[in-house]
Amino acid sequence: MLKKLLVITLSLTLLWTMMGGAPCQAHEEMPLGQYFTLVDENNNIIHQTAMRVHEGDEYISADNARYKVMEIQGDIAICAYQGEERMPVVSFDSQRQAWVFKGQEIAVLSGEKKPTVAVYHTHSDESYLPSDGTESRAGNGGIYDVGEAFVDELKRLGFNVEYNKNNHNPHDINAYNRSRKTAVTLIKKESPDVVVDIHRDAVPPDVYQAEVEGKEVTKIKLVVGKQNPNMKTNLEFAKQIKAVMDKQSPGLSNGIFMGKGDYNQDLSPRAILIEVGSHTNDKDSAAKGVKLFANTMQSVLAGNSGQNQDPAAKPLSQDNQGAFTNVLILLVVLSAAAGGFYLLNKGSGSKGSGRS
Repeated sequence: MLKKLLVITLSLTLLWTMMGGAPCQAHEEMPLGQYFTLVDENNNIIHQTAMRVHEGDEYISADNARYKVMEIQGDIAICAYQGEERMPVVSFDSQRQAWVFKGQEIAVLSGEKKPTVAVYHTHSDESYLPSDGTESRAGNGGIYDVGEAFVDELKRLGFNVEYNKNNHNPHDINAYNRSRKTAVTLIKKESPDVVVDIHRDAVPPDVYQAEVEGKEVTKIKLVVGKQNPNMKTNLEFAKQIKAVMDKQSPGLSNGIFMGKGDYNQDLSPRAILIEVGSHTNDKDSAAKGVKLFANTMQSVLAGNSGQNQDPAAKPLSQDNQGAFTNVLILLVVLSAAAGGFYLLNKGSGSKGSGRS
C-alpha cells in the first residue's frame, strides 16, 4: 500500500511540475517592503530588486559588468563576477541620421510600414506611492499612466502601437499565466515587432532615481527570462536596447536582469519586460524615463526591420508551443506511470517469492 501511495505521489508531483507548478514560483515577488540585495564577493552592493532571486540568476550592471548569483542567504544574493559583458558596438551616422550597429546595415525608419509595438501590463495594480497615494490599486494602478506615456511617445515618433489594458489581477504567482492570453492575442492579431510588458519595482527610491538629459527620471531595467527557448535572442535584443540607451541617454539604464522564469518571452524573440522605477519613486519621473526609453526603441528598431530578421529567430507559434508542451507532459506522465508499474510488479514479485 505504501509503495502504491509513493508511486501516485511521484506521478502527481511530476505532472504538477510540468504543468507550471514549479515555474510559477520563479515569478513570485517579495512581500512589500522586502527585497533582495545582490552583492559581489567583497560585499559591495550591485543591485536591489523585489523580484525573487534564485541561484543561477544573472545581472548585467549599468557599466556592463556581468554577475551570477552563486548563493542565497536570506534576502542577500551573493554574486560572482563573470567579466565584462560584450555589448553591441553602436555609433551615430550623421549622414543617415541613425544609430548604426557595427557589422549591420541599418536603415533609417522610413517607408510605408512602421514598426508595431504591443504593450500590456501583467501586474495591473502596480502604483507609485508618492503620486498615487498607494503602492497598489486593484485593476487600475498608476502603471497604466506610465504605459500611456510610453504609448503616446511611441505614436508621436510614428510607431504603430497596440495597447492592451486587460486586468490580470490578482498580483500573484499566476498573473503571468493570465497575461499570457493577452500576449498571445496581441501577437496573433498584430504580428508586432516588439512586445513590451511594463512593470515597476519595489525597492528604495535611490535604486532607480536619476538625472538624465537634465530631467529627474527613473531608470529603466530590462528583464529577460532564462527558462524559454528564445532566451538567447531575447538577451541579444535587450543588449541592443541597452547599448543604444547608453549612447543616446546615458544614465537611463539600470542594467539587465536574467531571472528564473519565462515571463511569456517564449512567445517572441523580441519580447521584453521593463521595470520603470519603483513604488517609492514619483510617477512623473517614471513617465519621463519611459518617454526617453521610447526614443531608444525608435533607434533600435531602425535596424531591426522585418526584412533583416533572421528567419530562425521568428516568434514561436503559440499553437506549436502548446502542442510541444502537451507532448512533453504526456511523455513525463507515461514515464512516471511505466516506472510505477515496474515498481508495483517488482514489489508483487518479491512478495510471491518470499517465505510464508
